[in-house]
Amino acid sequence: MRLVVTKRNYETVLARSARNTAEPVSCDTYRERLIKYAPVEIIALYVCVYGIGYAVMGTTPYFSFVGRWILMAGIAGTLLYLWKAEGVSDAVQLLVSAIGFVAWVFALGVIPVSELPWYNQIAASIVLPIYIFGTPLIDGMPDRF
Repeated sequence: MRLVVTKRNYETVLARSARNTAEPVSCDTYRERLIKYAPVEIIALYVCVYGIGYAVMGTTPYFSFVGRWILMAGIAGTLLYLWKAEGVSDAVQLLVSAIGFVAWVFALGVIPVSELPWYNQIAASIVLPIYIFGTPLIDGMPDRF
């Protein structure tokens, strides 16, 4: 199950789990939350699509526009994939994962974000691990690590 189980949504997940399976439900550990919040499938797909797009038309003047569309498709893809394919219905987890995707894109320093006047590669690279390792603590300290 991809849904992050915390004290905030434990009762909801327990009720849904009781209908679907007889497996016991417990709150996720720090490591489980860390893995479930990171949208690695979409990040890998984004790197693939962006890399192909850059190789094919990276020198054209309109690639910046295409790159922004690829970025927006990645954000939408993160939300849709988690919601439809993985069954995540928690709005907090969807938002955290979408922001995580954007944090990865900023840290990668691709054209759609590196052209922003306020973009700073060093700051983006520092913010990424802080965000990634801090998100499991959003719903409070887990009972187990």
